[in-house]
Amino acid sequence: MLTQEQRDEAVRLLGTSADDCEQNIMRSVEINPYSGLMTVASTLVHANQTNRMKKSHRQALMKAGRKALKELGDL
Repeated sequence: MLTQEQRDEAVRLLGTSADDCEQNIMRSVEINPYSGLMTVASTLVHANQTNRMKKSHRQALMKAGRKALKELGDL
């Protein structure tokens, strides 16, 4: 179950272009990989629940998720 804050963040990310979505989420991952990974996961959950997933946004989120996992694995 997502919090209202997580839903709002997902709506904000999905409401931008795929390039903007990728830049925002990558910046989040660079600052805090754990928090960025949680944002990726909650955005994917929200998009799947509301059927709002666009292929380009999914690819951007998956790219950021992989980067977050890589950075967390290197700690």
